Amino acid sequence: MTVHAYTLSRLVSALGFLLAVAPVAGAVEPGEPLPREVAERAKPALEEARRALDALDATAVRAATVKAMVALGEWAGNPEAATRSYPPVVTAPFDVSKLRAWWLKEIERGAGGLAWVMNPSGDPRAMRAGLREAAIPLDALARTAGLVPEHKDKLTELVRAGADWLVKLQHPSGVFPFPVGPGLKPEGKVGHIVAAAIEEEPGIVVDGWISDDRTDGGLQFDNGLCGRALVSAWELTGDDRYLDAARKAGDWAIERPLVVNWNYNAFSVGLLARLAVATDEAKYLDAAIKKADVGVLPGQMPGGRWFDPHNACAVYHHILLRDLLELLHALPADHGFRATLLDAVTRGLDQAADETLANGYTGTWTDNFARGLQWIGENGKWRDALNANLNASGRGGAPTPGFDSVAVLEGIEASP
Repeated sequence: MTVHAYTLSRLVSALGFLLAVAPVAGAVEPGEPLPREVAERAKPALEEARRALDALDATAVRAATVKAMVALGEWAGNPEAATRSYPPVVTAPFDVSKLRAWWLKEIERGAGGLAWVMNPSGDPRAMRAGLREAAIPLDALARTAGLVPEHKDKLTELVRAGADWLVKLQHPSGVFPFPVGPGLKPEGKVGHIVAAAIEEEPGIVVDGWISDDRTDGGLQFDNGLCGRALVSAWELTGDDRYLDAARKAGDWAIERPLVVNWNYNAFSVGLLARLAVATDEAKYLDAAIKKADVGVLPGQMPGGRWFDPHNACAVYHHILLRDLLELLHALPADHGFRATLLDAVTRGLDQAADETLANGYTGTWTDNFARGLQWIGENGKWRDALNANLNASGRGGAPTPGFDSVAVLEGIEASP
């Protein structure tokens, strides 16, 4: 099988187009596997979309995705994994001082388990997952340091250690590579994809790292998060080594081809948007806009969700909105693309808020609502959804607010 053919077959699988026949009776339920005949109907449109993405032809991509949505019919926008919600829905204002106190305790509790503390040498064989395990907390710690002057020195020390660790692991090409260690279980979702890629192309692993994903696009995930974290570390410390590393990651991202997994492209959009704000360089903003216009927005349905079963899942809907919000924040108020992007983000946030207020907290979207309120403006539905999430977090088996706490606290800090 050629790399191209293999990539397409993986794409079909990754999007949830499972080739198992499942009779459907009545309405489609979230998490139901896509029937074989529906998958086969959609495949030509997906191939057409892939060719249009290669050509960076936004009009053709949109035309192909419309065909795919029509082929999917009632399956369009149906998530491959059912969303678990945590009622009750309580929209009363949340005491943010409690969130702040909880978050600071969480930082203290988790400091010893940080990736760069647990594995100071950066040995890929000792890593449980990708470099996202370092990037996500690093970004959160750097942003938190600016909110809590009384803890700034201690947090800055942690951030410097984490940023130095990431810079050391960056590949010469600029990408933050993916570690292939024993913690990456083939039976897991990411592990299965990586194991299949290695089986097809054993040479992609060098010294325990994958630094070239060919045409898959998956390296944009960790690369985007690592680059963004280093921008935050630079904003906190002023250390130009961190911004230089983030630039290298962004320059790598600019050159990556677009793929039909919209959230992979979105990770690069978010990084490039952050770099545009940090550097005021047009190349980063222009690239972020192009990737969003061609490689993210065409997959969105009028109701706000993305059409394919994979990106229709709440967690990926959250990622897509998060990175589009970063781009919206980077755009000048009079930019010609702003109205298009604002419409897409608003529809996405409205859909997430409607689902939250109808069913309860899903473990996602908290930072999306906080960012929307901060960067777009007050919206009663988004405010109610944010309060519903915060009131439900950590109760009745629901996830805690986790790293989303930072965006909430930043929004409060920015309020007049």
